[in-house]
Amino acid sequence: MRQKRPTGSEWESLVDEWYKLDHSGKVDLAEKYNSTYGTLKHWLSDEGATRKEPSPKMSIDIDELLGMKPRVKLDICCFDIESSNLTADFAILLTACIKPYGQAPIVFRADAYDAWKTNRANDAPITKDISDELRKHAIVVAHYGARFDVPFMRAKMLKHGLDPLPPMFGIDTWRIAKQNFQVSSRRLKNLANFFEIGDKSGVEGGLWMSAAYEGSREAMNKIVEHNVQDVLVLERLASITFPYLRSIPRL
Repeated sequence: MRQKRPTGSEWESLVDEWYKLDHSGKVDLAEKYNSTYGTLKHWLSDEGATRKEPSPKMSIDIDELLGMKPRVKLDICCFDIESSNLTADFAILLTACIKPYGQAPIVFRADAYDAWKTNRANDAPITKDISDELRKHAIVVAHYGARFDVPFMRAKMLKHGLDPLPPMFGIDTWRIAKQNFQVSSRRLKNLANFFEIGDKSGVEGGLWMSAAYEGSREAMNKIVEHNVQDVLVLERLASITFPYLRSIPRL
């Protein structure tokens, strides 16, 4: 008597077993159901039965996973640079400030490097140190950073043979202001004054000239003070404008 096609869990068991067996095993399986190899193939074809792919398994156990150290600090840092000009091919890096959220600013200044005394045009050492610190963080906040600070750094890094920054995300407070606030100017100084989040005073242009061309320590000190104040105000601006952030794009 010809066996009817099994149903329910018995059918699922047959399908599962079928795809685990070689040809000889499938013939024996057909005999188990009082049927033939060809009949079982028709049953599977008629029902559209397919091989069940095994569930993916972790290649490491939980203890190993928890013991892994992240490659970046999963935090937000504020970033601002000061340069002798606005284009990388006509400028040198003077200072930079990276401030992990809620922590003290990390300051880089070109006159702290030996090259400053004999070849101020060589900003490779400070570029490397800035990029080494920047690449440790996951999200970078800058004001007009997507159009100045980050492209300037990328140009300098490529010029000096440094590896590109890893996959990171960027928040540009200038862009948030542009999309959400109808104000007379979206410059950091104007936003700081309007929202009353700190004094963002300007610096005389002559200070940049004195620093870049004369190597003035006094001028560099004032530029560093300006740089640090920028990231302090930037952090406050990021904090109050964060609710207006629509998305965080790749840097």
